Amino acid sequence: MLLATMTHMEISFIDDRDEEMFLAHVEQLRYGMDLADEFTAKLTIESEKPFARANTTWGLNMLREVIDRGHGVGTHCDIGFHDPAVSVEQFAIRLAENKELVDALVGPENNRGFSGGGGFSDWAAAGALAGYEYVDGIVGLHYLSMPMSARPDNTWTDEYILETAYHDQAPVDLLDRIYPFKVADGRDFTADEDGVILVSSGELGRVDRLAEEAAGEECGANCPLTTEDVDLALATIIDIAAQRDPTRLTKLTYYFAINNFDPQNVGVLRSFFSRTKALQDSGILTWATQGDVLDAYNADAAQP
Repeated sequence: MLLATMTHMEISFIDDRDEEMFLAHVEQLRYGMDLADEFTAKLTIESEKPFARANTTWGLNMLREVIDRGHGVGTHCDIGFHDPAVSVEQFAIRLAENKELVDALVGPENNRGFSGGGGFSDWAAAGALAGYEYVDGIVGLHYLSMPMSARPDNTWTDEYILETAYHDQAPVDLLDRIYPFKVADGRDFTADEDGVILVSSGELGRVDRLAEEAAGEECGANCPLTTEDVDLALATIIDIAAQRDPTRLTKLTYYFAINNFDPQNVGVLRSFFSRTKALQDSGILTWATQGDVLDAYNADAAQP
């Protein structure tokens, strides 16, 4: 069972216009990697345009540093969900614009997947056409490209997704979500023999929101990272380990916001990384980057 993380350098960031903000994010990333390294964990950093451009603007290739330290890099594509459906070719151009910025920093061999991109357009076929090999960060918005027959039930209208379920973990069923599979297009979450891109979900949510969500509370973008969050995260990992099909490649993903990597959270972060290391040492899980998951899937697929 593989455990990966995501941290998104968001489209709302102003790193390409504010060097002080960029350098603050650099320090947060280094702090997060320092702690992860101590416990042999792996982070994956996925960048939208502003942070990728900032690496060049300010002459500090932080994404290359992430790769050189043994962590993962991908592209974040916070696009498409407000727009009407366009052709695969048109949407691929938009997805490729983000990819090219990150490719220039780390090389396409180190930037093989994207997160986001969910909307009315065919995100799967367009992602493959843009040069991506996998898509992660999959949420309710990715159902918008699907007919009602492929959605969880008839309550999942476009309006419901856009207003309520846009960021719900997807596919909705946990046991559909933890096994990576390839699809030919974004019309359903069913594996296709002629699949062109890996659906690599395993999404279990933002660690800093787990306690609030369990209590039915809202905390927006300012959720504190707490021991209760870590307890819930670890309990979920152990529960899935007991439920999963051990003959199938299993992937879990937790999201860490960039501001979680702060010295004030050192105790909670150490708890998460030390406890997951214990699970790794006991053979229950293996830490992986998002790219490592793709490699593991391809290795399994190559077996006779």
